[in-house]
Amino acid sequence: MLTRKILAASLTGVLYFILLGFLFPSPFGESITSDSKYFESVLLSISGYLLYGTPILFFYGITSSIVIEKIVELINEKTTFNRADLILSGLLHASFGLVFSGYGLVASLLFFTIDRMIYNRKITASRKRLILALVLPIAVYLLCLGTLAAADFFGGGWKDLLV
Repeated sequence: MLTRKILAASLTGVLYFILLGFLFPSPFGESITSDSKYFESVLLSISGYLLYGTPILFFYGITSSIVIEKIVELINEKTTFNRADLILSGLLHASFGLVFSGYGLVASLLFFTIDRMIYNRKITASRKRLILALVLPIAVYLLCLGTLAAADFFGGGWKDLLV
């Protein structure tokens, strides 16, 4: 179960923070005046979201999801309704996500959806898959920062190195 949650957290983090970066490229309200500034802001905000959001998603998201799954198992033993586990788990994920406002709500519902897809498709987490899942957010983070550094270097930033 823990390996499934790690896979779900990794995929959720990367997908959600990339989406968040494109929707809110300027989290502090700076004005974006051109397309190049927009993409620079997108890459920078994705990096920031990954840097600060991934640990929260891994620790809080995985822990709360495991707690929710245990609660749902206990309640599911007492009920006869077939889909009670799915509905209750979704509602609990949403309520646990609301701790971080609307952003947390969307992230928790995405986490819930990805976790259910992994569970329903019976995807097993081999050691290789688990390592890949843990490296994925780091790789996307480095890709964003590397792209920004390359754009700065080839856009004339290399001249600063000569001084």
